[in-house]
Amino acid sequence: MRKFLSYTFVLSSICILYNACQHDILTVNSNVSLDPVVVVNPPTTTTPTGGTPAPVSDTVCFNTDVLPLYVSYCGSAGCHDAGSHRESVITTDYGHIMNGIKAKNANSSKYYTIIGNGMPPRSSSQMTATHIALIKKWIDQGALNTQCTNVCDTNSFTYANAIQTIISTNCGGCHGSKPGSANIYLGDYASAKTYITANTSTFLNAINYVSSIAVSKRMPPSAKLVDCKITQIQKWIQKGYPQ
Repeated sequence: MRKFLSYTFVLSSICILYNACQHDILTVNSNVSLDPVVVVNPPTTTTPTGGTPAPVSDTVCFNTDVLPLYVSYCGSAGCHDAGSHRESVITTDYGHIMNGIKAKNANSSKYYTIIGNGMPPRSSSQMTATHIALIKKWIDQGALNTQCTNVCDTNSFTYANAIQTIISTNCGGCHGSKPGSANIYLGDYASAKTYITANTSTFLNAINYVSSIAVSKRMPPSAKLVDCKITQIQKWIQKGYPQ
């Protein structure tokens, strides 16, 4: 009986250790600083009074440029979100993304080199060359947890100059290829205009994270858009969807 109990204890210990090791990759990367680096440089080159142009930041902002791509194209429910974590991979926050990124070394960054080479799956929406170049630039700049709030010119709100990029970056993974998640396709100008025109209130409530709607209905899922991008979208709608 004692031998049986001893064997049981050893076997249980081995199982516990094995299971613990299986999910090590889910642990937030402790080798990088999670403290956000706030970027406050003005995004425009002109001043309202016609004075000296304000400097433009060339820094890629993780929270507005990179995180939305990983969440939209890789971290949707059932794939690499915190709940599903397929293949023990999570791509919905900085610490977990850094498990597959090597700062200033894009070619050795698994979560970069796999883009277009199996991920996202071919049946899903794919990141554009511009998206991939942006992620590479972020890695080359040090893959910092850059956080920006003032990142766009609210006087620029045509589809070609602003809205297309906002939708592609933040919504493209789910709604960038037909028929789109929940049958919502926003992959081109005509489709985005048609859907938003017919569902203006629902759409604006979603991007404004209105508290009366379910969390799952607030978009984009990565985080609420910064105020200036919401303003751009609202102006685009108010001005009749300029192309």
